[in-house]
Amino acid sequence: MRFASHVTAHLRRGIMQRGQALAAILADLLAGKDKRGALAAVGLDSKPGLRPEEKVRAALDAIEARRKMIDADDDRYGRCDVCGDDLGLPALGEMPWADRCQKHLRD
Repeated sequence: MRFASHVTAHLRRGIMQRGQALAAILADLLAGKDKRGALAAVGLDSKPGLRPEEKVRAALDAIEARRKMIDADDDRYGRCDVCGDDLGLPALGEMPWADRCQKHLRD
């Protein structure tokens, strides 16, 4: 186990909260509401070529993948998907759904 159980529980809560926020945005998008501000607030406004609902669905898929990793106590959780470097607990505390290190954020 990479993290103490109370740390894992805290990180999982953060992942779930992010997922709930994204699901609410997706529901509003599908209902025809303008959510440009909400997309910007969650950092999903910069992916060109995708419709807003596609951006949110992709983000929800990524959230689900992180949740499954943390639930399975997968050693890959908390590491960069590109280089494998440890993201560090302070960074995960801020963004428990993170999947890339600073060096690979734009990849």
